Amino acid sequence: MIGVLVLALPAQPATVLVLPFHNSSQYADLNWVGESISETLKGEFDGRNEIVFERDSVGDGMRRLSLRSGANFTKATLIRLGQTLDADYVCYGTYDATLPTGASALKDSSVRLSAHFIDLRKLHQGQDITEAGKLVDLSRLELHLAWESLKYLQPGQDLPLDRVLAPNKLIRLDAQESYVRGLLSTNREQQEKWFAQAVVLDPHFMSPVYELGKIYVSQKEFRQALRWLQQIPTGDRHYMEARFKMGLSAYGANDYNSAVDYFREVAKSFPMNEVFNNLGAAEYQMNLPAAVDDFRRALEGDPNNVTYLFNLGTAFLKNSNFDEAAHQFRAVLDQNPEDTDAATLLSRSQAHQSSSPGKPIAERLVPNFDATAFRQLKAMVQPNRGS
Repeated sequence: MIGVLVLALPAQPATVLVLPFHNSSQYADLNWVGESISETLKGEFDGRNEIVFERDSVGDGMRRLSLRSGANFTKATLIRLGQTLDADYVCYGTYDATLPTGASALKDSSVRLSAHFIDLRKLHQGQDITEAGKLVDLSRLELHLAWESLKYLQPGQDLPLDRVLAPNKLIRLDAQESYVRGLLSTNREQQEKWFAQAVVLDPHFMSPVYELGKIYVSQKEFRQALRWLQQIPTGDRHYMEARFKMGLSAYGANDYNSAVDYFREVAKSFPMNEVFNNLGAAEYQMNLPAAVDDFRRALEGDPNNVTYLFNLGTAFLKNSNFDEAAHQFRAVLDQNPEDTDAATLLSRSQAHQSSSPGKPIAERLVPNFDATAFRQLKAMVQPNRGS
C-alpha cells in the first residue's frame, strides 16, 4: 500500500529554461511569434508544476554570459546558459512561415513550429517536436506543442488533450501579437497601449492584464493597479505574483488591512524573506505585535540585508526597545554609512526617543520576489518523490 501511495504523488518538478523560438522565415514582421510560443509553453509547463524562468531571469542570465537577445545560439551556448541558471532542461526551437500562391497577407500564411530539448541532467539531446498549421490557429498549435512537450517532460503522467486545448485557453492571433509587442517594447507608454489593446481584443487573456497591473504598480498608481491585478484568477501562473503586487498596492494606498491579507496569503505558498518583510511593514502600520516577529523571520533568512535590519530597528524603536533598535541601525550604517534615515533613528534610539515630531520615517518594502528561485531551492531540499 505504501508503494502505491508513493507512485500516486506528482513527480518532482524540473526546472525548464524556455527560450524564444528563432524566426527561420523571411518575414521579419513575424519575429513576435517566437516570444509567443515561449510564453505559451512556459504557461503550460508552470500549470503542470514544472519550474520555468520568467523573462527577466533569462535576460539576467544572458547578460552574465554577454549573449545578444534574438541570436540563434549554438548548442554549446544553450548548455552554458542553462547551466548558469541551474536548469534541468533547455527548450528552444524555430518556426517557419510560407504564404500560399497569390496571397500577400501574413495572416494567411502556414507555419511550422519545431521544439527541441536538451536534458542537462544527462547532457544529451532530448526529444524534437513539430507542429504545423495555419498562422491564424497559432494559439492552438502552441498549446498542442506544449502538450507534446509535457508528455516528454512528464512521461507516464495523465494529461488529457481536451484540458490543454480547452476553448477558454485559445487566444486570438491579434491579441497574442499585441501582447508580445508590449513585452518587447522598451517604451512604457507603448507597452501600456499594446497590453490594453490585447485586453480589448481578447478580454479573457490574462497575461496582458497582469502586465498592466505591474505597470501601474511601478507608476505608483495603486488604485489602478488593484483594479487590474484583482482580475487574475486562482490557478493563473501569475496569481501569486499578482497577490504580492496587490499587497504593495494596498500598502501604497494606505489600506494596510488588505495589504496584510494579501501578504499573508502569499506567505502560505511562498514563505520568503521578502514576503515576511512586507507583511511586517503592513502589520507595523496597524500596530500589530506580529510585525516584530515577521521582521525577525525576514532577517533570519538574510541576516545582512539592510532593509530587514532597518525595519526591525524601527519596530524595536516604536516599542521602546532602544538598545535593540540601536544595534540594528548600527548594523545598517556599517554597510551603508550614507543612510541618513538610519543615522537619525540611531540618534533617537540612543536618546531613548521612541517618537519625534515631524514626518515619520517609513519602513522599507521589497518590491519583487523571485518565485522561481524559491521553487528551485525547495525542489533541491525535498527528497525525490519519484524515487
